[in-house]
Amino acid sequence: MDNYQRDLNGPDAVALLAALRQGTLTVEQLMQSQLARLDQVQPQINGATHIFRDQALAQARLLDTTGDRSLPLFGLPCSVKETFAIAGEPLTAGSMRMTPQVPTEDARIVRRLKEAGAIVMARSNVPEFAMTAESVNPRYGRTRNPLDVDRVAGGSSGGEGALVGSGSSVFGVGSDILGSIRIPAAFCGVVGFKPHSGAVDQSGTWPVVTGNTRSWLGLGPLTRSVRDARLVYDVIAAQPVSAVPPAAGRLVMPGGFPLAMREPCMAGALAAARIALLDEGYRQQAQDFSDVPYLYNQIPKLILDDFYDGWLRLLSTPEAGRFSPWPELLRQLMKKPTIDEGLLRWMLIAPLMKPRSAAKVNTIAARFAEARSRYQALLGGDGVMVLPTLGLLAPVHGQMNRLSLKPGVNGWFTAHTLGNYLDLPAMAIPAWKFTDPATGLPPSISVLCAPGAEAQLFAAATRIEAALN
Repeated sequence: MDNYQRDLNGPDAVALLAALRQGTLTVEQLMQSQLARLDQVQPQINGATHIFRDQALAQARLLDTTGDRSLPLFGLPCSVKETFAIAGEPLTAGSMRMTPQVPTEDARIVRRLKEAGAIVMARSNVPEFAMTAESVNPRYGRTRNPLDVDRVAGGSSGGEGALVGSGSSVFGVGSDILGSIRIPAAFCGVVGFKPHSGAVDQSGTWPVVTGNTRSWLGLGPLTRSVRDARLVYDVIAAQPVSAVPPAAGRLVMPGGFPLAMREPCMAGALAAARIALLDEGYRQQAQDFSDVPYLYNQIPKLILDDFYDGWLRLLSTPEAGRFSPWPELLRQLMKKPTIDEGLLRWMLIAPLMKPRSAAKVNTIAARFAEARSRYQALLGGDGVMVLPTLGLLAPVHGQMNRLSLKPGVNGWFTAHTLGNYLDLPAMAIPAWKFTDPATGLPPSISVLCAPGAEAQLFAAATRIEAALN
């Protein structure tokens, strides 16, 4: 497969929008081009679960004749995660056992995109129940990395990473509760932005999170550039980023927790990103993050407390019968699975990890709440952190779930997960100047800030993007 990302001068959404507004490119021409690209790569990457070909072309022609060119996303083809409601389209979360849900209206984020002039050309694949970092499920199959189809695209917004990373979709939107935007962005060589949990209305997206992990979840864009991420975020967010350029702030250097990087190119990219900010006048400030190992070890406890019982209910239907993890394990060993192996891994660790009392849950949740408050105050309105998005490049199929779902602190994943449980806006940026010579894959660097400091984050990300690409 040819490699769209390696043409770093290729048009991003901002450039395409300018061409559409100037009339040097029609919406129909752009849509035809994107659909042709998708037709070319879909058999290899399997990023889309549904392509709205006829509807997208009809909408493109309508915009060309009667559309308002001042709309912020006028005519831009995009994709959305399969777990985001589109009126009349079954929402399956990739499951064959769960009864599909058929929403009567679009999710709020989808409505905002359409109202801004974007055209939804496709829905994208997810791991079953959107709960692992490998986008494979019994209903739609496996999504493959557009940079190397033998490797994972990430999850749970893995279809979005593959579609944007292959050049099929101009941009996409996904959700992120444990890295589900930033992992696919990192593995597929694109930008991914997870806002804080209250930034983007989650109405109409699945699942509805009401427990202690509700503040871990954010909805945001996967794009070809940092400026594209800001373009889309300003449409979907309740509050757009301030247009006033911020002064150089603090570069917070978190220490005291395990942080591992598997490939040498990652350390080089991280150093270059931090130097780029220091050269801009950012002031370096060391801070203690020594409670990260404790918090990391509590992640599966709150996830399972919030989701496990719901998974059992959704998987138990009159058609499929009552679900139990241990008989399913036997079915998997007999090569007759009814759910994805990654989802089963989550369910098999439940007896060991799921808290047995409400008092224990409340104690753990209180520690997370205290840490969120403390670290958000520490970052304030001018602090940013720069960390590796992940400590590894995209592994081959089957390895990511084994690595990410094993017990204990894993330094490859400590950096991106703290963005969720501390409810920090976090952006992943590819580092193509530091491509790994063995695999040809780029490392990814993340910028994190406190809620309300998004202008500082975007300014830092723009500077880092220029230094790394």
